[in-house]
Amino acid sequence: MERKQKNIIETNKPFSLRVIYAGGGMYEVVFAYQEIRLYQPLSDEQYREYRKLCYLYPVRAKNYLLGFINFEGTPYKRSDFRFIGKDDEPTEGIIAFWQEIEKGL
Repeated sequence: MERKQKNIIETNKPFSLRVIYAGGGMYEVVFAYQEIRLYQPLSDEQYREYRKLCYLYPVRAKNYLLGFINFEGTPYKRSDFRFIGKDDEPTEGIIAFWQEIEKGL
C-alpha cells in the first residue's frame, strides 16, 4: 500500500491565524502572537480567494491571509511571519471537489 506524504504546514514563529465570520456577510482575519491580537476585515472577493486557495494550495492560502494583516503599531513586520512548506499541485479530484463547493457559494 502506497503512503502519500502529507505536507505539514510550519511557521517561523508560533502564531495563530484564522478567519472568523463577523456577521452581516463579513469575515475577519484574526492574527494572534503572544499578547498581540490583530483583526483585519476581508472583502467577499478576498474571502472567496482564500477559500479557493485553502482547497487547492493550503500553504499559499495561509500566507495570502498574512498579507492582509497590518502590523503598524507593533514591534513586528509582515516578513517576521510566514508559513513554511510547499504546496503540491492539486489533484483532479481536489479540483473537482472545489468546483462543486464553488457552485454552492
